[in-house]
Amino acid sequence: MLPTNLTDQRTVLDIIKPRLQLMDNTHDALLLPYVREIGRRIMHFCNISEIPDDLSDVWASMVMDAARVELPTVDEINDTAGGADNIKIGDTSVSPASGVAGLSNTAKSVIDKVVLNYRIDLVRYRKLRW
Repeated sequence: MLPTNLTDQRTVLDIIKPRLQLMDNTHDALLLPYVREIGRRIMHFCNISEIPDDLSDVWASMVMDAARVELPTVDEINDTAGGADNIKIGDTSVSPASGVAGLSNTAKSVIDKVVLNYRIDLVRYRKLRW
């Protein structure tokens, strides 16, 4: 699979859309740049020229994570972020972090963090450079 191939982009979008409960194509233009960028990052991190089909679900999950952080104002995407209330156990209280807190609001830093979060899934496909 290639991030520049429209068919492969649609394959990833077909995985993302039901998981984000997107029923139509209105947000495809917002998600496609993330599909391409995350795909390029996967290829760069793994030192491969094509993304294996086995990584399509990981690729989709990475795109969803980046979109949830970068597009918090899109209601359909934000609704799937799973916001929870404060959790209190004994005298300790924990509240969920907001989607953008602690991150600079640039796509590069968000995508870098997403790639690092999925490192364990990507290392298996990583090739050595000589």
